[in-house]
Amino acid sequence: MKKLKQALLLVFLIATGTLFAQNSGQKILDELAKKTNASKSIKVGFSYEMTNIEADINEKTEGTLLVAGNKYHLNIAGQEIICDGTTSWTYIAEANEVQINEVDKEESFSPNKLLSSYSDDYDAALEKEYTENGKVFYLLKLKPKAKNSSFNYVLLKVDKAKMQLESFIMYDFDNNIFSYKIKEYLSNISLPENAFKFNSAKYPKAEIIDMR
Repeated sequence: MKKLKQALLLVFLIATGTLFAQNSGQKILDELAKKTNASKSIKVGFSYEMTNIEADINEKTEGTLLVAGNKYHLNIAGQEIICDGTTSWTYIAEANEVQINEVDKEESFSPNKLLSSYSDDYDAALEKEYTENGKVFYLLKLKPKAKNSSFNYVLLKVDKAKMQLESFIMYDFDNNIFSYKIKEYLSNISLPENAFKFNSAKYPKAEIIDMR
């Protein structure tokens, strides 16, 4: 919240408006987490871009993510990560190796936990509600509560009608910008039984590094 050095009444009005925005932002975030967690399965196709103008960096890639409860299967930038809730397998194409790790229950992934962590670790404010291409969106700004956070703030774009994440952008203190845009979002779909099982036959020559 910006501290404006103006008349007491004006400060009060601004503070009241900002407080309303924070409560609205938190409510939207909670509704988003609730709806996401209600889905038994999710398939997401997304694009990713990392930019830093000062360092002349512009990296782009695309990925897919399957999620069911605490299980997930992620493909992005030459890496395939599969987690069955207990064990995770990470295949790194460049090194042609598979790293096997035991899942840390405190750091395990789930869509609701991801969104809930925003609720726990960030203050959410509703920046604006706007229309784009006939759709209404919320723009939420999340500021980290921890002073030692590596990120300055995060912007979430939420489809109001669907109550669904459209995109998010993360800004760190090194002028790096990490942008994620949802290109496909399917929920409650049927997934194959082996969706979250690692198939070693797919990588017969890969080096297996068991880190459990």
